[in-house]
Amino acid sequence: MSPLEQTAHHDLTEQVVSWPAKARTASVTDGPSYEAAAELLKAIKALRAEVDQTFDRHIKNAHAAWKDLLAEKARHEQPLTDAETIIKRALVAYDQAQERQRRDEQRRLDELAKQQAQDDALARAAAMEAEGRDYGDASLVREAEMVVQEAIDMPPPPMAPIAPRTTPKVAGISMVTTWSCACTDLKALIAFVAAHPEHVNLLQFNQTAGNALARAQRENLRVPGLRAVATQGVAAGRR
Repeated sequence: MSPLEQTAHHDLTEQVVSWPAKARTASVTDGPSYEAAAELLKAIKALRAEVDQTFDRHIKNAHAAWKDLLAEKARHEQPLTDAETIIKRALVAYDQAQERQRRDEQRRLDELAKQQAQDDALARAAAMEAEGRDYGDASLVREAEMVVQEAIDMPPPPMAPIAPRTTPKVAGISMVTTWSCACTDLKALIAFVAAHPEHVNLLQFNQTAGNALARAQRENLRVPGLRAVATQGVAAGRR
């Protein structure tokens, strides 16, 4: 800002700072005082135009410089962002592949443990059945048959070996799972919230659409849950 502009800035500052006090003394009690207050409002409008003329050019230049710096920063960051994305995708893909292998191995270990447990149970049942037949103990034979059926339906033993994770641990690097929500059926969601109002926070009022509806229908707006609100204001032009 040049010295001349600084002087103009100082003069403008002295003019504007006195206006709140002027406004407080403008008591509107009759027609003439209403007209006098309206003239003050138009004078404020003119001063605001002068403020715009004084500062807008500098703001525009500063904003352009800010945008240029942001663009320059983004130009330097983009290759790093691209490289980071490529590496992160590779790490995630590797970790997911290792997890699939770990689960496959866990299923294999579970099946081995289950098979071993079944084999042990069947061997025990065979011994019980042979003993029951040798001694004519029908209850022992029935118990052996129950052990055989339980072995067939047997789930994996709770102490089956645990397949370890094979993704290396690197200091400063960790896998993060982020959950998000997608609305697949808005009508179904609305029906759910209507039946469970404690979840009303899942719905958000569209203020822009509501304002457009109020402007179009004004006092004739008749939508349950909505109300047209008229706010009185004053529009001031220049002198």
